[in-house]
Amino acid sequence: MKWRDAIEALEKREVDAIQGMSKTEERQKKFLFATPTVINSQSIFVMKETSIISSLEDLVGLRVAFQYGDINHENIMDTSGIIMLPKKNQEEAIDALLNGDADAYIGNRLTGLFYLQKYRKSFLVKMVGDQMNTVEYGPVTYNGNEELVNLFNEGIELLKKSGTYDKIYAKWFGQEVIDGKNILKTYLEEIILSLIIIITVFSLFIIWNKKLKKEVSKRTMELETANKELLLHQQKINNLAYYDSVTMLPNRLFLVETLNKYIENASIENSRFAVLHLDLDRFKHINDTLGHNTGDKVLKLVGKRIEKLMEKEDFFARIGGDEFIILKGHINNDAETIDMANAIIEEFNRPFEISGYQLFLTTSIGISIYPYGGENSNDLIKNSDISMYVAKGNGGNCYYVYNKALSEKQMENLILINELRQALENNELIMFYQPIIDTVKGQVVGMEALLRWNKPEQGFISPDKFIPLAEETGLIIPIGEWVLKSVCIQNKRWIDRGYNAKRVFVNISARQFQQKDFFEKIITILNETGLDPNYLGLEITETTVVQDIKYTIEILNKLKDIGVSISIDDFGTGYSSFNYLKDMKVDGLKIDRSFIGETNNNCRKRAIAKTIILLAHQLNLTVTAEGVETKEQLEFLKENDCDYVQGYYYSKPISADEFEKFLD
Repeated sequence: MKWRDAIEALEKREVDAIQGMSKTEERQKKFLFATPTVINSQSIFVMKETSIISSLEDLVGLRVAFQYGDINHENIMDTSGIIMLPKKNQEEAIDALLNGDADAYIGNRLTGLFYLQKYRKSFLVKMVGDQMNTVEYGPVTYNGNEELVNLFNEGIELLKKSGTYDKIYAKWFGQEVIDGKNILKTYLEEIILSLIIIITVFSLFIIWNKKLKKEVSKRTMELETANKELLLHQQKINNLAYYDSVTMLPNRLFLVETLNKYIENASIENSRFAVLHLDLDRFKHINDTLGHNTGDKVLKLVGKRIEKLMEKEDFFARIGGDEFIILKGHINNDAETIDMANAIIEEFNRPFEISGYQLFLTTSIGISIYPYGGENSNDLIKNSDISMYVAKGNGGNCYYVYNKALSEKQMENLILINELRQALENNELIMFYQPIIDTVKGQVVGMEALLRWNKPEQGFISPDKFIPLAEETGLIIPIGEWVLKSVCIQNKRWIDRGYNAKRVFVNISARQFQQKDFFEKIITILNETGLDPNYLGLEITETTVVQDIKYTIEILNKLKDIGVSISIDDFGTGYSSFNYLKDMKVDGLKIDRSFIGETNNNCRKRAIAKTIILLAHQLNLTVTAEGVETKEQLEFLKENDCDYVQGYYYSKPISADEFEKFLD
């Protein structure tokens, strides 16, 4: 079983015992513990090359793998900001560290050492920091099962008396257990063997003495040659360890060591320096269209151009992908750093000529300045990275200087992301529904499903706050699948209970839609829930449509062929174009609420809304207006033949139970 399932099964008395559990005061209240078999402790495991982690506090903002529900889970619950990666067992948690899916693994020291020895990966991993606590570990059963505890204790005592316990321990953890006779026998064998070797070597030495003198001279020359080759080999190893193989610039490891020296000198001299974090804008497009070989040539050329802008005390490194970092030393004021950032941006105005192509690139630059931008290497790099993403969010081709308010916002987002990861498992996500009304008949013809997050002790979190974070981190993929399945189950339940069948519309994110198996997942969900495809509608934005027109047309046409309805959401706010609508099977458009809210007093917004309705009808598309809140807005839409409306005028988004009352 998974660990958490095993504990739950023991609490329910569905199993009689768990073979091993760490003893804590809290657990002693619920379970009966037999004689402990191992004294264990908890440790932090990281990869050997990791130098920025030395304690539990250093794990804030990093990915930490652990066995869900065990004592190590309890150890890190109080440290906020850790990105927790719960696994079903410790073996999976260690795999996450070895595979690079986690930055650290927290687990039982002996168990961790066993699996590392088993996989022959001990040389890749080290333990850091102090052991967090020491606990006894052994068999456990539920309260009232003293008979089984006595049986365990008797068995363990027999194992210890017979020596079997020591052998088992040696097999797991590498200790040697031998008795006195074996020791004497082993020593005698070794003494006899040593005597034979000494006599043989002495005899050979006398016989071959003259020949060995000649060989010494020959071997000396060979050793000198080998030593030279070894020095060259060490130089190659050093280059591999400290330099990037594509640009031959210093790599991340070299950067961190150099940055620590900058910090040490600056603290002694009471001076300042800056960290400039560069990321090439839309570089992925070059790799995807021209290939990685061309992309590598671009990175080399970028490195050479920026190196020309460096001063003697500056340090320049490529830390991976299309990211570079500059350490600008001994600055007198912030303006010097900003001048360098502007010089780099200006340098990118000249095209990069690669393999017959003229490529125009831009870069986003994040800046953190020691000491108020961070007092250690981890914070300086992290804060420059945060600032770089702000610059990228501002459109790219610009710089942004870190400030404390930005860090607080980022930490708030990190905590929210971590909580959002657990929201699905903790059943904190719920679906609300808003009715869609026929403007002519005044009847409910469908409903839009809207995701809500009801966070314990805090209440509802605004979708505008957590949906962008979910899209940014990729959590939108599992959340989106959960939404689709939940909505289909609910609609099928309403149909089975006798309500008139209506179509439910679900918002689909660009990241979710671009998955190559998106269509297959829709088919799977419909088959699992039993919902007729005719009662499911998908809403996608114009931005999603234009990302890959060919792919979009292919997927939408497949969906339409099986009966799923397609609507373009927030129409008029993105890349509004009726040109692509003629090539794909789209059923309708939704006019963005920003146009509807100002139709009463904004002539231009009224004109745009009228035009969208008119042109959509000419393409045989239905039109739904969002955000209808007043009778005047409804009358305007009716007059202009808008097919459907939704908004607070009829109903705000409500829970499934309240929506049933609305239907009644």
